[in-house]
Amino acid sequence: MNENDLKWIAVNGIDLSTFNICLSEKLEKYGWCADFSGFGEGQCHKAQLCMFDVINRKEKPNILIVCSGSSCPSWYNSLLMGLGLDFKFLSGAHDAVMYYSKELSNLFIVSEEVLADAENNNVLSQMKNDGIVWDLMVIDTSECIDGINPSLYTENIGMKADRVLIFAPTPAAYTDTPDCVKEIVTALSAKDADISAPINADTMKFSMDTPYLNYPDESSTFAEIKPVYYSFSESAIPQSLHIDEIQAGARYSAGGNVFEEYNLPERKVYLKPTYTRADAETLRTVDKKLDAFLSVIEPVMNSDDKTAVIYFDTASTLAYVEKILSAIYYDKVSSIAVFAKNVFDTRRLKQWYESDKEQKIRVVLANDELDDNFGVYSPITHIINYELPDNPVILQQRFKRRGLMGGNDPEFVVFADENGLFDSRILYKVLPGNLYKAFRRELAGENVLFRVRGMDKAFADMLADIKYIADYTGAVGSSFDVIARFKLDYNIPAARNLTTAAKTNEYSIKKLGLLVNALGVRDIVAEKDIDKEALVSAVSAKIDEIKNGFTYFDENMVLKTVPRHYTENDEYKKFSGFLSGNPCLVGRDRAKEKLKEMAGGKNEFVYLKGELAGLSDSMRAAVLYNEGSFAAAYSYAKTLHSEYDVTLVIAKKKIGKQFGQLEQQGYDAAVVFDNDKEWKDLQKKAE
Repeated sequence: MNENDLKWIAVNGIDLSTFNICLSEKLEKYGWCADFSGFGEGQCHKAQLCMFDVINRKEKPNILIVCSGSSCPSWYNSLLMGLGLDFKFLSGAHDAVMYYSKELSNLFIVSEEVLADAENNNVLSQMKNDGIVWDLMVIDTSECIDGINPSLYTENIGMKADRVLIFAPTPAAYTDTPDCVKEIVTALSAKDADISAPINADTMKFSMDTPYLNYPDESSTFAEIKPVYYSFSESAIPQSLHIDEIQAGARYSAGGNVFEEYNLPERKVYLKPTYTRADAETLRTVDKKLDAFLSVIEPVMNSDDKTAVIYFDTASTLAYVEKILSAIYYDKVSSIAVFAKNVFDTRRLKQWYESDKEQKIRVVLANDELDDNFGVYSPITHIINYELPDNPVILQQRFKRRGLMGGNDPEFVVFADENGLFDSRILYKVLPGNLYKAFRRELAGENVLFRVRGMDKAFADMLADIKYIADYTGAVGSSFDVIARFKLDYNIPAARNLTTAAKTNEYSIKKLGLLVNALGVRDIVAEKDIDKEALVSAVSAKIDEIKNGFTYFDENMVLKTVPRHYTENDEYKKFSGFLSGNPCLVGRDRAKEKLKEMAGGKNEFVYLKGELAGLSDSMRAAVLYNEGSFAAAYSYAKTLHSEYDVTLVIAKKKIGKQFGQLEQQGYDAAVVFDNDKEWKDLQKKAE
């Protein structure tokens, strides 16, 4: 047994797919890589393989991760559980004690919030002053919905890295992600990074000729999402009892809680700090949305193998549902956890491991700060949108948070009231109205919104409604009621300042233009009297196209779709064919067999001691290969395993310099895999 026999056990449990493995190879080749695959596409697994590569090459590795504050626990947990690496949080607290040494290995996680105040952080300042060059720097912006702010990284980090890995942001309207990524790479790379490769629709294709990866998850099933319908009687929600004056435009924007919109008699019960079981039943009788929800959550609360995440947009509604569940399931309160910003008790994470059904967490109530803080531990069976976001990107992020330990795709639950006032307003007006935020320019992806039943008719109705508003405000001088309804129905931001018919007309025409252009229905909607049947048919065809592929905006902001298996070109198939012989896979399987063998005898300690004594006996050899020769080089390397501890390395242009680097890294010999296979003894000087 040599030292490689056990080191590979660290990758056990990591997804060793083609796209995850290729990322480390791209870093080796280019010194940087940008992953555009989007939120929830296994960033941690990809990063772990890149880190594993660094750790195997460096005696004292230095790795820095920069991410959002809400993502920090997720990164820490996944790396500790995955690779056993104990990263340190670089806190912004003035009294925090943080040890850093340029003489030792440094593994740090820093939040974007701390980075924004970098000039006042002593540890960051010390790192900059020492001129540390990181072996690997990981920039995770995948959670961002507002686009990258490159200056945050280019101006505040103030350090370089030999390898820069960027997880690019999710779709964000009117942002220039490619140029931002290249700007960051140029600023952070310790090498003269080549940023000339274009980022466009063809980046979707698998290629080792670019430092980019864009691979949306194809493993999930995409069944049609059926809304859970509910309805209120007209007498239950009279307009005269609306809490906020509708003329003021102050409607509860989330649209998912009747007690936050209407002053019903039972609201005095709703406002109580805690509920009895009788209170809960009273509210359930009045609140038809709550009643529908409790029917959905009941099988989860009464099951030993189901877990649910319930999403909210507002703290008031989250507190409402928490009090309801605590009252009805008073004997199972320990199985209900709350994750809202600055509220979640991280010590309860261990309850995802519990085999004791009485201790196991079944339900997490969360806002969208959740990230993946618990998803690394347990598969999720139900994702429930108690309140809907107004941005389709956030809806997609919720869809992608599903846990990493296997299991079937979770049920994705959305609610829709038949009154058209609450969830239906968000689901069928606000979210479709923000269609232009759902996808990126030139980089293909997907969005779960288009898998909601009835969305074709919803889009058609929405387009007809906005056209009516545009036509009406363009024809009259005063249209207060229409303007108020438009702002309320579509959650138009107050910053748009739609105070006059002229301003509303201008904005509605622009919004309508973006939507009809994206869907390719401009001619139909341009007609004085819209052919509603033709419009529904055209939108339905476009949605079917979107559901069956990956979608992006072209330079003209028209939605284009590539086939779902567009990535699987000849180069992908060729690279995938190497996987059966990939060192990660081979090494992992060898390590598992060795551990099994070691644990199987009666004198395990004696056996292990003897095996460990011979760890340093093997000579280290590097087999350098050129592009296109990986498979043949690996076959050749396998013949050397009995004599050498062999590592495959991409050959660089300056072979002589590379030999010197390999010698410094402790290699005894190297060979460039070509017809001559001439060996280079790297330790002659030492002899």
